[in-house]
Amino acid sequence: MRATQLVILLLFAGAAWPAAPAFDLARLMQLLAQTQPAEVPYVERRYSGLLSEPVVSSGTIVYRPPDVVEKNMKVPREESFRIAGRELTVTRKGRQVRITLSSAPLLAAFAASLRGMLSGDAALLREHYRLALQGAEPDWKLEMTPIDEEVARYVERIVVSGRAGRIGQIEVREASGDRSVMTVN
Repeated sequence: MRATQLVILLLFAGAAWPAAPAFDLARLMQLLAQTQPAEVPYVERRYSGLLSEPVVSSGTIVYRPPDVVEKNMKVPREESFRIAGRELTVTRKGRQVRITLSSAPLLAAFAASLRGMLSGDAALLREHYRLALQGAEPDWKLEMTPIDEEVARYVERIVVSGRAGRIGQIEVREASGDRSVMTVN
């Protein structure tokens, strides 16, 4: 009789526990929105059908809410890309080039993907991509497929994966078949 009572007690006790929040796009965005300013190392591998080995680069990714994202490459050469406001600034060999995002739809869409993910802004992502979330909070993937035909001519999809509110990898699959895989720590 004691074993039966214990089983019944455990069943009812389990029913009283609050359920974990459902993991959906809203929950993922909520977790990502908690991202604080950060500087994290990255390693990026670019695969091309024209090369037998991937091209590997590394450096740091910097995020300063709400809209500053920097990619500072250290290897194989020093180069930086800074998205702030409505502008992308590229610095190579001490020279800066500024590009207004509105003049380059592909860059604007890519900037939106980074900003939207880092800030947890699903509305911004939906302006440029169809979104498909897979997995659960401890291990998820968000596939972003470009809406704009001009962007889709170059980018087939972007797949971002991570755990809870941390992004671990960003894969960009190009329409040409080439791809890049960036792992962040």
